[in-house]
Amino acid sequence: MNTNSTLLAESNFVKRMQLIGVIATAVGIILSIIGMMIDMQRFLFDYLIAFVFWGGIAVTSVFFSMLQFLTRSGWSVAVRRIPELTGGFTPLLFILVLPIVFGVGELYHHWVHPEPGDVILAGKQSWLNVPFFIVRLFVYVGIWVLMYFVIVGNSFKQDTRNDITPTRRNWMFSAPITILYGITITFAAFDLLMSLYPHWFSTIYGVYYFSGSLVGALAVITIIAVSLRRAGLLTDWLTSDRMHDLGKLLFAFNIFWAYIAFSQYILIWYADLPEEIVFFTYRSEHGWEVVSLLLLLIHFIVPFFLLLSEDTKRNMNTLLAGAVILLFAHLLDMYWLVMPYYDHDTVTLGWMEFAPLTALGGLFLLATARQFRRHHAIPLNDPFLAEAGGTQ
Repeated sequence: MNTNSTLLAESNFVKRMQLIGVIATAVGIILSIIGMMIDMQRFLFDYLIAFVFWGGIAVTSVFFSMLQFLTRSGWSVAVRRIPELTGGFTPLLFILVLPIVFGVGELYHHWVHPEPGDVILAGKQSWLNVPFFIVRLFVYVGIWVLMYFVIVGNSFKQDTRNDITPTRRNWMFSAPITILYGITITFAAFDLLMSLYPHWFSTIYGVYYFSGSLVGALAVITIIAVSLRRAGLLTDWLTSDRMHDLGKLLFAFNIFWAYIAFSQYILIWYADLPEEIVFFTYRSEHGWEVVSLLLLLIHFIVPFFLLLSEDTKRNMNTLLAGAVILLFAHLLDMYWLVMPYYDHDTVTLGWMEFAPLTALGGLFLLATARQFRRHHAIPLNDPFLAEAGGTQ
């Protein structure tokens, strides 16, 4: 097989991804069924973590591709197809959102079953009610799936076209769809995560979730790109310059995440209002302070110094290490956002937390492997292909 062929359907890389996906999905589903029988509420909280983790990465991967069309970027053509292929997980969200829909009473019991006389929740009832909540979830997912089929669909069409009509469509649609993405990812964060404790709110919460999801998506893109390069695939395209570019984006947007996280913290700390500090109070006692410090360490301090210099971003070992650390950090971040509302008196961590995460992770790999089998790993006939630095 030509190591620089752009169709990797028969490569060991894709076969290995598919095998790992099958095993992870099977093991995850079995463990999830056992977990549901043991403690349904805990399983639903664990499932929510897996959903916002893998779902956010897939949807934001599509956004990353859309951003390249919006800016008419040339360098990124060499790596743009990777997020488009991982975005193949997005249509599955229509089905994967169902456990949250059916478990809404267990997950969001604070506002589904409010205490009598709760004035705050009474004022939010027009927004926080079960029928409207479910409708909103399907609207969010519907817009994300539409975004995937429009943007990624046109990118795939360009592979077989001699004119650039599909690319021109993406140049036209990317701006309005970016606005829709920004609105839906923000309100999805409000509904899925912030409403777990509806007495507390933060107007910056949506940006916080977006920035973390973008770091997670860039981490996945980088891991796949480095893995492809190590396997001797697409080496004409995945050059050290392109790896350096990915490292710069990973470093920069992780700094952006840290900036948003610090901004949210410092404003709440300075105001010191009882109704606001509860978010950090839950995460600063009963063992949760250890999780908070670990999040600071691996989501900012370690990757900051690891990816700071140009040399480390061009070194495949350190770049891969930084991406893996940040992917785990994003997972820890989702755990840190969700599980204190399940039990803020104890750090709940065991095999059950990894069951739905493994199942959805396996499906993510299977969806990505399927896309690798069906489509080229480099956007053929793209008008900026030559600028990407490879050889068609």
